Amino acid sequence: MTIFEPNVLVFQQIKNLMKNDFAILDGQGTQIAHVETGGSALGRLFAGSRQLTVFDGPNNPVLQVKDNMSVGRDRMEILDGQGQHIANLVKRITLFKTRITVEFQGEEIELLGNLWDFEFQISARSAVIASVSRSWSGLGNALMGKSTYSVQLAPNLSVGHRLMSIGSVLALDLIREKQNRG
Repeated sequence: MTIFEPNVLVFQQIKNLMKNDFAILDGQGTQIAHVETGGSALGRLFAGSRQLTVFDGPNNPVLQVKDNMSVGRDRMEILDGQGQHIANLVKRITLFKTRITVEFQGEEIELLGNLWDFEFQISARSAVIASVSRSWSGLGNALMGKSTYSVQLAPNLSVGHRLMSIGSVLALDLIREKQNRG
């Protein structure tokens, strides 16, 4: 199985001080991919995770999320496994709330809902591409800052929309981690 087939993906966080990795499972609980934290250990120690790579099998990267250091709003770049640009995610600060948009193939896609509690939808032109919800992963995991997210992808998504959606979920987790670091 591969991340390009199931419409339900479950992200189980495997987190410690130096990494923010994930196991990606299908809806039946079978691991189909994993996410590794990239960058130098020293950089991760001081600045947190800045790069995540999704592997769909051993030594088969299919997606990368990179935090582009900037002043002001957070900007993340979503790339395919070979480093080709897919999308940009931008955290925009408005008067009363945080707004996250994704620039993907000339369209603006929005993450709508409770972003910080991971209960949101990824929408394009009023159509829901994906729904994301946090799942309870036990008291021990909650105390350790580990989370489990369920991602329900719309049927028949293009490969690009699928990668953009997965990358957006991971990028939001990086933004949330940076915000918690302080």
